[in-house]
Amino acid sequence: MMFFADKGNLQQRESCFPEEKGVALVFVLLALAILSLLGLFMTLEATTGLHISDNYESRIRATYAALAGLNHARTLMRGLDNDAFLQGPDGVYEQSSSYLKQAKKFSFRNPLSLVTAHSLNLIDPEQDVSGMPDDGMINTGFCYGNKGTPLIPFTGIALHAPNPDGSGEMVISRYFVKVTDNNGEASEITRDTYDSPFIDGDGMVIVRSMGIAKTFSDRTGSVMRRNSVVVFEGRYRRFTGFDLGPAMLVLGSRVIASLDGNYEITGGLFPGIGVIDTDVADTLFPGQIIGTGPLGNGDISGAGLPSPAIGDITDQVESDPERSIILNPRFLWNFVFNKSPKFSDNYYNGDQYWDTIAAPNIGSYDSSKPSNAPGQDPKLTVVHGNLRMAGNLSGGGLLIVTGDFECVDACQYEGLVLVIGSGRTVIDTAGKGLTGSIVVANLVDINGIPIFGVPDFSVRGDSRIKADVNAVKTALGLIPPVQTSFREITGVDP
Repeated sequence: MMFFADKGNLQQRESCFPEEKGVALVFVLLALAILSLLGLFMTLEATTGLHISDNYESRIRATYAALAGLNHARTLMRGLDNDAFLQGPDGVYEQSSSYLKQAKKFSFRNPLSLVTAHSLNLIDPEQDVSGMPDDGMINTGFCYGNKGTPLIPFTGIALHAPNPDGSGEMVISRYFVKVTDNNGEASEITRDTYDSPFIDGDGMVIVRSMGIAKTFSDRTGSVMRRNSVVVFEGRYRRFTGFDLGPAMLVLGSRVIASLDGNYEITGGLFPGIGVIDTDVADTLFPGQIIGTGPLGNGDISGAGLPSPAIGDITDQVESDPERSIILNPRFLWNFVFNKSPKFSDNYYNGDQYWDTIAAPNIGSYDSSKPSNAPGQDPKLTVVHGNLRMAGNLSGGGLLIVTGDFECVDACQYEGLVLVIGSGRTVIDTAGKGLTGSIVVANLVDINGIPIFGVPDFSVRGDSRIKADVNAVKTALGLIPPVQTSFREITGVDP
């Protein structure tokens, strides 16, 4: 059965709704527009999300790169000179007033300018960093007319990861490091009266590490941003507590001293023997005990004082915040018994007897040469027990002995010797003897609390003990610097 529409009725219906002609096309076009906008929004949303995700991942990589730079710098600083870092591998710096003024600004601490860091070519940054001054670069130091070896170069240190698009590895981030001085601070000005930004006075330096990781490229005005940049700053202080000058330093309220023979104890600009009274309430000072005792035919000279040149430096130490810490027996106990084994080059637990035939490598140092000269190899050696050095044994660096210490025959040592524990010391050598400084202190454990006791030392025969500030400085440089502060630089420096 078939039905046919009434043509007249159809025409009548169309004439009744003339405004509906083409409405379907409008709806279709409107729907297409909405769907297009929705698709465009979803594309934009996906792109924005990808940018956010990439920026976040890039910042994380930059953060870990910056932290790695600080850790690397702290490791490299051990045994090297702060002035070498401040002055760069060539050992010189521009001395114009404008540059010196710029070097005291916070912005000078950045390894790179932020504009350069954001636009840096991460794969090959050499062109971007060419022409920069080398001041602040961690290096081995200028020596004998030769530039120091950069340990963290201008181009930074690249961090790699497996290439997901092929074989081999790809650079995912870099860190750049710079060392600057803590200018303007009281401790710095006290020992560096000119407040030079390229001379370290107080053993404190500031290290900034800049981590850079690649992200999506964006242009803001004329500036191209290719990288995420993170900057961390740490302050690092070298321990200078024993850098006091005398050839021999004795800590205690009393002392047992025996000096006999044709010995020489030479302090140069400082007293031959310096004493620190750990109990100022005493009426009899250690210096008086030594000076009025039998002195044999030896000579104790230094600081322009009449022989015996024995100086009480208690007030000098107490007034110095950096050095007064050695008046704390708990600090000394913790340092020699707990801390020093962790960063020592050689550690021996138990009594030791070393001579020319049977002896470990306890380092070598020639005080007549720069500390970074070829062949210098100072080491930090810790002996928890008694130590007897004999024969023609020689060594250099920092030697810590918690038991009795004897240096006899023709043995010699250049650096710093800390006899802190039993405090019993015998020096009976021929030849060069000890160059640098020797520190003697007796610590007594009373129910778990260390207190100062009575040190006991003897210098005999033709022994030679000569002060050398550079040897002591080199020895103390073997102690890792302490990080005293840490912060992230999130804005623009003044």
